[in-house]
Amino acid sequence: MLTRADERQDGEAKLMEEQQLNLELNAIAECYVKLVLAIGLHDPFYVDAFYGPEIWRLECKKLTLPELHKMAKVQLKCLNKLNLSNIDAKLISRHSFLNKQVSSVVYYLSHLQGDRGSFDVESEGLYDTQSQKFGLCSFESIQDDIDKLLPGEGELAERFEQFRAEFIVPQSKIPAVFEAAVDKARALTGAHIELPHDENFSIEFVTDKIWTAYNWYQGNYKSLIQLNQDQPLYIERCLELASHEGYPGHHVFNLLQERDLVRTEQWIEYAVYPLYSPISFLSEGSANYGLSLIMSKQEVIDFERDTLMPLAGIEGDIEKYHKVLACYKKLAYLDNLVCEQLTDGHILEEDAQDLLIKYGLYTRSRAKQRVKFYLSNRAYVINYNHGEESVARWVEKDGETRKQEHWKRFEALLKRPLTASQFKV
Repeated sequence: MLTRADERQDGEAKLMEEQQLNLELNAIAECYVKLVLAIGLHDPFYVDAFYGPEIWRLECKKLTLPELHKMAKVQLKCLNKLNLSNIDAKLISRHSFLNKQVSSVVYYLSHLQGDRGSFDVESEGLYDTQSQKFGLCSFESIQDDIDKLLPGEGELAERFEQFRAEFIVPQSKIPAVFEAAVDKARALTGAHIELPHDENFSIEFVTDKIWTAYNWYQGNYKSLIQLNQDQPLYIERCLELASHEGYPGHHVFNLLQERDLVRTEQWIEYAVYPLYSPISFLSEGSANYGLSLIMSKQEVIDFERDTLMPLAGIEGDIEKYHKVLACYKKLAYLDNLVCEQLTDGHILEEDAQDLLIKYGLYTRSRAKQRVKFYLSNRAYVINYNHGEESVARWVEKDGETRKQEHWKRFEALLKRPLTASQFKV
């Protein structure tokens, strides 16, 4: 039978073990951050954000890829050797995150040296998951549903584009419309998540990009949101992008980690964001899910009709428009199918464009832009649709229907990110 003295000694021993483990994790975390920064000297798109000690960036040397690969493998070995028995769940979670992130670094360094796996191998190696599969026949019935909503002569893609054209925000109106969407998303998010009083972002309009919008998190609770002007901006995209890039999407995702993990816990590994890594699965998935959390479908329609459309000078049947869009969103997994076929060498670029036009109702210019995204980012596309569905299942699991409970689970997920393999419910 344990005495109180024995229990106290056991408690002190456990505390010492955890303190030692935390020190070892701190050392590995520092090496991981510096590794990611060094890889960024070989691939300028790899480091999406960094707000750790600036001296680390300044001192970063361009080591060879084999040298970096060897260093990453050493760190992974160190992680795997750590004793995790009888350790606090919080530290186990930290170890798990670092293990997945460092493993993806090892994979990406192999990739940069020419050892390129298939779409599925890359998905697993970089994002800790594989997306479900759909054949082209899966999308034909969806097209039939859209066709019934848009009867008329000519090809469906042409009718679809003609109908959508009514809801394009004029370029001169975009700043005001987007700002109104952001203000709404921020207010609704702030009612459920306590945000730093000095958090903010700036907006920049750019061209000649392979994406529609991008959030560049800059640390100190600040972001730069860039909107690409190459393609038309449809009215529904204003709220989608405001929530995805801003609230409760990428901006909130990053600032919560900076506040709660980097500043409070001193977990420096969260101060760097390697784009091609497991954290992107949660980052993109939660950002895509964000709009459905802050507003119901009807609330979105009402806000667009009553606020955004008047600001944009747009008139049209917004109810019917969203019925069409609800069908169109079911084509999301076409992205993965076409990208996989292109990545694995089964089709050429022009074939990929044609598939997007035929089955995804893309215009030729949008299809070209999307194929450029595939070529640059490859398996990254799974993080949007597969990530969104995984976040939705996690937040809404157990049949919980109360919105407040959804917000609690969502905030907890952003503050302590899970990798894809931990999402299984």
